[in-house]
Amino acid sequence: MLPFVTCGQMKILEKRADESGLSYYQMMENAGTKAAELLMGRYPAAIAEAKIAVFCGKGNNGGDGFVAARKLAEAGAEVLVILVDGPPVTEDAVTNFGLIQDNLPVLDMKEEDSPFMGLDDLDIIVDAIYGTGFHGQLRPNALKAAAFINHMGENALIFALDIPSGLGGDALKESQIDTNAVKAHCTVTFHNKKPVHLQAFAKKYCGETLIADIGIDEDALW
Repeated sequence: MLPFVTCGQMKILEKRADESGLSYYQMMENAGTKAAELLMGRYPAAIAEAKIAVFCGKGNNGGDGFVAARKLAEAGAEVLVILVDGPPVTEDAVTNFGLIQDNLPVLDMKEEDSPFMGLDDLDIIVDAIYGTGFHGQLRPNALKAAAFINHMGENALIFALDIPSGLGGDALKESQIDTNAVKAHCTVTFHNKKPVHLQAFAKKYCGETLIADIGIDEDALW
């Protein structure tokens, strides 16, 4: 396996894996499940005593977040799902949102004037807003979410899925990212590191970077 894959290479690997029988839906399930497991392994107290907010975007990174939220709730945590840009729009994310929307509290930032009121006692925050395909500047609601998450980082464990929101997966220079990006204590990236994870400037955003196996056999697919 290569020491990293670009975002474009990752898309090719996912497509080939899907064509070989590992569906996109199963990859999302594997990603969210593994992320929840790694989070629980890094959390110093009993997960059943934790108050967790999972910030989800409307794409597949948000879908990974919905899976992780479901798994953390099944483990006994008190989980709140926060929709940053409204309901999901990609097929597998929509499906996974359907599995939690009647079972977990959901807050939609587009419908709340003060969405973070009362969220000052969180133990864990999961950033599943934007994935490795993000580039440019954070949109208004994501910027508000990132500011809140970073403010809470003094007392809560910040755990980013695939990449902290505001970084681009292929970014090689700090000038290519939004410096308001989420600053995570731990980032779990799926299948393999992306170029940005290897850059010195990214350490203050990614924290500890872990790799989650989501079932892709890279050597067999190239």
